[in-house]
Amino acid sequence: MATNQYFNKFNNKAEQRLVDDLVVESIKIHGMDMVYIPRSLVNVDEIFGEDRLPKFENGRELEMYIQSYDGFEGEGEVMSQFGLEIKDEITLSVSRTRFLKVFADKNYAYPREGDLVYFPLTNGLFEINFVERDKDFHSFGKIFTYDLKCSMFKYSGEDMDTGFDVIDGATADVYTQLVFAQLSTGNGNFTEGEIAYLYDTTGATGATLDIVNWNSTDKTIEATLVAGSLENPRNIFGDNSGATYDVSSIGLTNDFFVKDSFENNLELEFEAAGFLDFTDTDPFSEGDL
Repeated sequence: MATNQYFNKFNNKAEQRLVDDLVVESIKIHGMDMVYIPRSLVNVDEIFGEDRLPKFENGRELEMYIQSYDGFEGEGEVMSQFGLEIKDEITLSVSRTRFLKVFADKNYAYPREGDLVYFPLTNGLFEINFVERDKDFHSFGKIFTYDLKCSMFKYSGEDMDTGFDVIDGATADVYTQLVFAQLSTGNGNFTEGEIAYLYDTTGATGATLDIVNWNSTDKTIEATLVAGSLENPRNIFGDNSGATYDVSSIGLTNDFFVKDSFENNLELEFEAAGFLDFTDTDPFSEGDL
């Protein structure tokens, strides 16, 4: 039997606009200004189908309503075999109309899993794990909100260029791309942690480097770029050691240095490298070969 033709519940444009305006207004009144940060894939591993170091950029302010109003969801603080883990979760609602308007130039149909949301109340980042796109099941024949199921984001060296200092500043000094330099003639030994100055072909200071590792045998250094440019290098000078060498080649690598006052994994790695003799062609024999 056909439905009553005098009651249009699913294709009434005026009713849809009214409800949509009420939803936007209620979120603006009872919600909170967040920062939605899209994820950009840089180098996807075709085997595992993931990007180990994606980039998060072009963050935009967007009001959202906190569904879990009485506190974070999830397991909270958990003491596991790896130490203390924070497994906070949160559910956020965002207006479909407002989302499409804010990201009109990106042609996003809806929020995406893997993107981030900055939660200013706790100064934390949350990763979108799931987007509920039809929770109200087409009320009045239209979708008005998206529900975002989010969990605490675990930072692991991703490039942050959101345009918000409170977000970018928190991660800018954590991971720094390493500089590798092959040196030639010269004298002295650099010390790890000292500042070195890279001079260009005109004799001016081209860059300031922070020495991470010095290999006196191969005459190579690993360092982080503090300031300046690596173009047209001529020689390098250690501020504390007085070591000076001509530069054969220098450039950025795909490795990153972790700036953390509590970690010393790189120091242990470099020290451990001295215990192994990689020139030994048969380390398991007793000298017969």
